[in-house]
Amino acid sequence: MPTIFGQRIKKSSFLMNIGAIILAGGKSSRMGQDKGLMLLNNKPMIVHLLNTVKTITNDIIIVSNNAEYAQFGFDVKEDLIKNAGPLAGIFTGLTFSKHNKNIVLSCDVPFVSQKLLHFLIENSVNADVTIPINAEKTHQVIGVYDKSCINTFKDELQHNQRKIKSALNKVTLNVVDANAFSSKEFLNINTPIELNEAQ
Repeated sequence: MPTIFGQRIKKSSFLMNIGAIILAGGKSSRMGQDKGLMLLNNKPMIVHLLNTVKTITNDIIIVSNNAEYAQFGFDVKEDLIKNAGPLAGIFTGLTFSKHNKNIVLSCDVPFVSQKLLHFLIENSVNADVTIPINAEKTHQVIGVYDKSCINTFKDELQHNQRKIKSALNKVTLNVVDANAFSSKEFLNINTPIELNEAQ
């Protein structure tokens, strides 16, 4: 059984037919190191996400070019298209996923809850992509993405279009009102100051 820093990962007995893709792109210029491996409350930031996501599915793919992520016991896949940002990470994860529906999360949103993920999944039935809006801001790397997006995303990347927003304009998008959830769940940690404030 996989371990996280010496602790066994408890597998959930109730799992959904869905995959999960965690984007851990690499060294952050503002952090000076790989964000997902930085400690938040004495645990790597990505561990907070893994502890939440694994209650929904054990089919988790970490997209990263850093082999250190293998220590957490889940599949690690390198970007199929290098240096092309989060869209390439999503494309890579969808390509390798065994599931049509996939939770997609950036490694720097450690406070996402199981309840929020279930909410997004429940609202993803008739859409290629389902993302939340909270406090008038949409969150493109907290969502549910379908494998049907693969060809569209690949075409965008091959035409050097790396913006997720542009790609989402070409698929069936469902933006759901998530104002009932705490804004903390949508906090992405990008700087050492933000990391200290989140401790």
